[in-house]
Amino acid sequence: MSVAIIGVALLFFLGHALKWFFVQTKIPDLLILVGLGYFIGPVLGIVQAHDLGKVGPFLTTVALIVILYEGGISLRAKDLLSSSLPALGMSIVGFLLISTVATLLAWLTGQTMVTALLFGVGIGSTSSAIVIPMVKFLSVSDKTKTILSLESAFTDVLAIVIFLVLVDGATQGTFSAKKLLVGIGPDTLKAILMGLASGLIWSLSKARFKFLTGIKFSGEAWAMLTYGILEEIGLNGAMGVLALGFTLANLDLLPEYAKSVFSTKPVSRVDMALLGEITFLLKTAFFIYLGMLVKFSDWKIVLFAFVSAILIFATRYLSVLFVMNKAKYDKVDAMITTAMGPRGLACAVLATVPIQKGLQGGAWIQDTMFALIPMTIVLTAVLVVLSENENFRTIFTKFFSKYLDLSQKSEHSEEQIP
Repeated sequence: MSVAIIGVALLFFLGHALKWFFVQTKIPDLLILVGLGYFIGPVLGIVQAHDLGKVGPFLTTVALIVILYEGGISLRAKDLLSSSLPALGMSIVGFLLISTVATLLAWLTGQTMVTALLFGVGIGSTSSAIVIPMVKFLSVSDKTKTILSLESAFTDVLAIVIFLVLVDGATQGTFSAKKLLVGIGPDTLKAILMGLASGLIWSLSKARFKFLTGIKFSGEAWAMLTYGILEEIGLNGAMGVLALGFTLANLDLLPEYAKSVFSTKPVSRVDMALLGEITFLLKTAFFIYLGMLVKFSDWKIVLFAFVSAILIFATRYLSVLFVMNKAKYDKVDAMITTAMGPRGLACAVLATVPIQKGLQGGAWIQDTMFALIPMTIVLTAVLVVLSENENFRTIFTKFFSKYLDLSQKSEHSEEQIP
């Protein structure tokens, strides 16, 4: 027990040290955390992921909830209105491109079409838990930060819904287009609406029951309750929590007569400070746990995973050129958006589903996706460092030559950004 307590204390100081290191160098702290998890897990065998039992998956879920909750609170309505369309465009175009290319690659290298399709769809989502904390400290516009945060949430929905429908179809020998369309469309909309309603209910509760204001962690507990209820009834809890946080961040938009009924400031400075600390601790533990899940079992799988990781960023580059208006975004925005291709929690969870269902090729899917996750994080880290470095930006500008320079962008008003 004492060793575990010492470990938790060290995680706290390690997390803060790495956060400072990231701010100073732009080398993502999460990369070092994943590497540490891999080192103490698969390499040294000090702690294995299965040693944590159900605590590991529970920890990853709580981390995702809190990170999405904090991300939602940072979204303003003005930014959302101007960023939702390009975020949706990046999500759909990027998801379709990498899913198609990865599926063809897997099929051409000897996998069955079902296995190839599951792999292609499974690696289609960028990681909210990685993107949202990382973009806070990067040299991009607030609009681009919002686009990247929303994109990570949208692609999670696309990947999870399509993947699970395909798994059900492969298990039962049938495929239902209706289930697919309902999962992506109406079910996602229901989750968002219920998240908005949850935010209003929480605001009303804090206005009526003043004692709630003094209870620390109550907002995070409400976010977890919202997530749990939505997941229990078969809806996307992640989208609901993001909508909950967004609602709480924009209660000042309520009409005057409603402001006397609702609490327009349900998240205090103290709550935000506490949320920041909780998010940071959970993030630290989550990425170490993710490193423990990494497997490099076969050199052919490692090579295939590496090629797939390169293709992820190649297709993101094409998506950026297609979706982001070259007259309204600068070169750094385009570079960072291209760099934001890490795979994380959703990818790791989906990787385990086919083998649990007993599908042929399930072990290959799991091992390949587990090998691919840290590679995409490493590539993201490298590209972010290069994009943030003035000396290296000039090397990449030729790939984004049609985008604005920073001096040109300052001449355009914020309202012009779609």
